[in-house]
Amino acid sequence: EYDPADGRQLILNFSYVTPHVSIDEGDAAAEKINEYLAMLEETYYTGNDYGDGPSYGYYGMLEQAEDNFAYVHENGLDLPVEFEESRSVKLERADGRVLSFLFGEYLFTGGAHGMYSSRAYVFDAQSGELLMLDAITPDAEALRSFLVQRMMEQVEQDEALREEIDAYLYEKSREEALSALLREGSWYLDEQGLVIFSDLYELAPYAAGIQSFRVTYEELGDLIDARLLPGVKRGEGGFDFLTMDEVEEGSFTILDKISVSGEQELCLKSGECVFDAALCRAEYYDWSNSFGLGEMLWYCSCMQNCGVQLTAELPDGVPNLALCYRSGDGELHRCLLTQSGEDGHLMLLEEGLNFSE
Repeated sequence: EYDPADGRQLILNFSYVTPHVSIDEGDAAAEKINEYLAMLEETYYTGNDYGDGPSYGYYGMLEQAEDNFAYVHENGLDLPVEFEESRSVKLERADGRVLSFLFGEYLFTGGAHGMYSSRAYVFDAQSGELLMLDAITPDAEALRSFLVQRMMEQVEQDEALREEIDAYLYEKSREEALSALLREGSWYLDEQGLVIFSDLYELAPYAAGIQSFRVTYEELGDLIDARLLPGVKRGEGGFDFLTMDEVEEGSFTILDKISVSGEQELCLKSGECVFDAALCRAEYYDWSNSFGLGEMLWYCSCMQNCGVQLTAELPDGVPNLALCYRSGDGELHRCLLTQSGEDGHLMLLEEGLNFSE
């Protein structure tokens, strides 16, 4: 949005991402999860409270931005007039048992820096229910006690973190501060275990960022419901990168169609068995001669001799799309989608690449 005076000065960037879930033979669960995600979208855009607490909302942010612009303009001040609110979504785990989303929000309304925050949502992939911390364990009191104990041990083992937290907390005890993290929205399940995280300024100064602690499934043992543990992944397979003209009709199942940009009709076809397949935006960093992975455009937990149709335009220069997946042995593969400069054939480039974490 631009200023209401002459429409030349940018005063607000407002953006958000909403995931959409499909579950093979789990339509009812997927519908329930998508309804909840739609509620989060409606809350974020309108600012109303539909069950997850209110937010600023688009119109609320626009009103603040217009008021700020008028104040700065009328008083001839040298202050920022570009406000921003944006929300991204990261998929921390997705399989036949658990879906873990981590929503990240950035807010800038002037001052020295913006504020960012995270909120997690963990769903039972079989029922579609939003999981509460006390519902993932047969003994909620024992789980909470153990998690605090493990966080205390991790802080004690990290000298720099320990000194920073103790200096910041003043009179509040370390145990009290860490216990407060065991709230809904501040934990999720990933492939390795249960992750707990703080808000900004909660345990340490702004520069230290959000603090997180992981307790592995092995450490948790019987304190977590066995049905929520990741399943065993076996099999071998990779991907073929084809044009749709090369795909024989009916030769394999097309799971989904993704439109990114341009008009090239492409297909990513899996081999016998691959896991955690994700199509992401990619960006090249000159200063480190490496690629970074950006927004996740599509994800599938398991693919067996099937494909996804892709409408995109492969650039002549540096690739801007990446495919990530795991083979049955657990090895992570990261490939760039590109084409040969000699004859134009499609390639998944993997060898000799550096990816920044």
